[in-house]
Amino acid sequence: MAGTRRKTNSAVKTSASKRAKTIDLGWKGDDEIDSEDDSVENRVDESSDESEEEETLEAKKVRLAREYLTKIDQDGSSSEDDDEEPDYHANVDRVGLKLQRQRLKREGNYERAIADKLGKRLEAIKLDLADKRRQQSKATKSVSLKAREQAKEWIDNEHVTLLKGHDLTTTCISLQRDGSRAVSGSKDHSVILWDMEQSKRIVNLWDHWKKRKDKDEIRTDGQVLSVVCSDDGRYAAVGRKDASVQIFDIRLSQKSNLVKTFKGHKSSITCLAFQTQSLQLFSGSEDRCIRHYNLEEMMYLETLYGHQFGVTGMDCHRKERPISVSRDRTARAWKLQEDTHLIFRGGAKLSAGDCVSLIKDDWFLSGHENGQLCLWMTDKKKTITTIDCAHGMRGSAADIGNSVGSITALKGSDLACSGSSDGFLRFWKVKTGATLDERGLEPLSQVPLHGYINDIDIGPKAKFCVAAIGQEPRLGRWNRVAKAKNRVAIIKLNPEDTEGASEDEEDGDAAGDDYDEPAGVQSYDAGDAGSDEED
Repeated sequence: MAGTRRKTNSAVKTSASKRAKTIDLGWKGDDEIDSEDDSVENRVDESSDESEEEETLEAKKVRLAREYLTKIDQDGSSSEDDDEEPDYHANVDRVGLKLQRQRLKREGNYERAIADKLGKRLEAIKLDLADKRRQQSKATKSVSLKAREQAKEWIDNEHVTLLKGHDLTTTCISLQRDGSRAVSGSKDHSVILWDMEQSKRIVNLWDHWKKRKDKDEIRTDGQVLSVVCSDDGRYAAVGRKDASVQIFDIRLSQKSNLVKTFKGHKSSITCLAFQTQSLQLFSGSEDRCIRHYNLEEMMYLETLYGHQFGVTGMDCHRKERPISVSRDRTARAWKLQEDTHLIFRGGAKLSAGDCVSLIKDDWFLSGHENGQLCLWMTDKKKTITTIDCAHGMRGSAADIGNSVGSITALKGSDLACSGSSDGFLRFWKVKTGATLDERGLEPLSQVPLHGYINDIDIGPKAKFCVAAIGQEPRLGRWNRVAKAKNRVAIIKLNPEDTEGASEDEEDGDAAGDDYDEPAGVQSYDAGDAGSDEED
């Protein structure tokens, strides 16, 4: 009986639906009625619902992957003309390159080509300032200015901002990874935490020597010669002339945030370096040693011996292989796992090194006392490129250049900059190609800064850079730049119209852009490979 009642009800419903369809479609023409198509669509919808219910986890992953690739393909081919037929192989290559870019970004090996864009931007600023100068002077020709006057002109037009806080020479500065804050040190013992967005001081991590309560402390012992920030934004390491390494927790933004003080060196701490995305810290000193620390455990690990004179510069990237330069006229790459190191000698004409900076794990730059700027590769004994008198001549001397006191490179790019006492911060394009013709250094442009440029750091994506400027060099008082100010300088590099650009456009991810090869894939010549190696 129940079955008969169910069939009767279904029949009644079917007849009612047919009558309703007849009433709804009665006003339409015969050509517009297609009951068979409606029934087919109903069957397709029912089958699709059943397939979705029966879809397995593996099939869902495949479906989502295909949808993602289709979306990327559509985004990449949106710029093409509709009349042209899409090239299947070109679309596949575009999707593959974009996926490879994303993977390299996650690994930190993606290389951005930003040097040419930055050079054009700086040259455009120079032309604008020259036009304003000509209009103000009402002259038909461009009026040339000295380096000091050019520096004042850049400050007046707000391309350079000077922050006041240190009384004596500013010796070092380091940016956090996101570029929001910076830490600077000076010969007056003070360590200051700065806010880069608002261009103001947050707090004094360490006070001026006149404000210290310890009257027995010798004035020169507390001079800050080096500072570096960890990539996670937790710690700032400070190296002093009294052979101590202080660790500050800069998340607290308070004066009483000194976490640890390491002692063990026998002379001044001249350089510090964190391994990228790690809390492995290295310190170099005038006692010719390099000490290794682990800030996760807040403990000292080992001491590295090899340099014959004081260590003056050091840097480290992703590999646990720090690079150091010394007054013994050598650069050394320390292989910690093998307990050995490589020695790089630049020949008899190369003088003592003052600073070093890694571009990537296998390439680095070094600046020297006689004004030479050198590009090195860890697979070769000698320099790839050497630029003599990179910052001009020293006075009336014909063969001695101004000492390159500071150098830095934006890791994962082709941009580097160096500083000296000639009144200019100079930018360079670093070429690390596979052939000899594709390797070298090219000057891009320069920014006027009056005084000794003792340290430099570049912000993320080269939006800006900071510099420590003073009247005296970082490691001594053998010279003095008259009327120079002891300041922290912020130099704006990126144009205003790119602030709202998307991340893909800033990183060069737009469809059709040239793809930069990842680190380590170039095929180098093996003829000159090899360096001196010591235990």
